[in-house]
Amino acid sequence: MDARPSTNFNKDRAFMVYLNEQIKAPNIVIVDEAGANLWTFPRKKALEMAEEQGMDLVQIRYDAVTMTSTVKMVDYGKYMYQKSKDDKEKKKTMKPTVLKEIKLNYAIGENDLQMKMKKAIEFLKERFNVKFFIKLKGREKIYANKAIEKLIKIKNDLAEHGKSQFETPKQEAQGYSIILFSK
Repeated sequence: MDARPSTNFNKDRAFMVYLNEQIKAPNIVIVDEAGANLWTFPRKKALEMAEEQGMDLVQIRYDAVTMTSTVKMVDYGKYMYQKSKDDKEKKKTMKPTVLKEIKLNYAIGENDLQMKMKKAIEFLKERFNVKFFIKLKGREKIYANKAIEKLIKIKNDLAEHGKSQFETPKQEAQGYSIILFSK
């Protein structure tokens, strides 16, 4: 067993991989590359087995209650290569959360508001988050209470389709907004 670095730096995060001598648990459950459980061994015996086979012990999990470490007996280089490939594949399949913004006026008519809410329901069903924004310019700022009431009405009407993090709309530099998260 040769000394290898045990820290793998990923672009997004750094994580520790405990390898061979760095595994300090007195009991070690060994799992082979295929995922078959080989049994529980004392630490010294497990390290000897890995060295005989020219493999490395890579810690998968540690149970503090039983002081047992579950390790995989693998070639470290191949293991890290496969792990990085799997991480890249997971990133590809992850769908980023998109925020759709719907702009309103504090004096919007009821029919227009219903149309905007219908569009928001479509967005929420497609798993998008929706931000309603009412911009107040100049003298319109005296109607802030109407804007807040309008946003609270929207939040209450769409409660079965999306939920809001806050009870009241958030005040922004140019007006008020509320974000509904898809359920």
